[in-house]
Amino acid sequence: MMMQKPTLATTLFAVLLLIPSSLALKEGQTCVADKNCDSGLHCETCVANGNVRPRCTRVQPINPTSKIKGLPFNRYSWLTTHNSFAILGKKSMTGSVILSPTNQQDTITSQLNNGVRGLMLDMYDFQNDIWLCHSFGGQCYNYTAFQPAINVLKEIQVFLDANPSEIVTIFIEDYVTSPKA
Repeated sequence: MMMQKPTLATTLFAVLLLIPSSLALKEGQTCVADKNCDSGLHCETCVANGNVRPRCTRVQPINPTSKIKGLPFNRYSWLTTHNSFAILGKKSMTGSVILSPTNQQDTITSQLNNGVRGLMLDMYDFQNDIWLCHSFGGQCYNYTAFQPAINVLKEIQVFLDANPSEIVTIFIEDYVTSPKA
């Protein structure tokens, strides 16, 4: 059987197929959107370390029980977020602009979908309910209250209903003083 010599059109087609994958940005390279990054990478910034330039990053936490089985719960390390509710750019559900510090860029659902399995929540009395809040002097105000705690707890419940084999630990900093709470 005789092999045919590739035509110019066939060669150009093959080269064009290779270009998009070779132009995808690698881990650590500056990006504009997720689509600019190579497979499995996301375009993100890390404001916490002062790096505001978006870069292609890989975030793939593993379930610690997938590596070693049979340990007591407190012997595993779980990816946990501090002030999980304090999301950058969110307004308070009171309508006020939040003046207290923010710690996260992702919603609770996004954090859980990205592998976070520990959520730290600060709970306070506010507006005759229990709210997630950064307090000033132990008090919750319109400009420090993010949302009622029940909203986040329901969000976690939706995730667990959809992922019944997952474990989510909730660390509650309980500043609630009302007797009915």
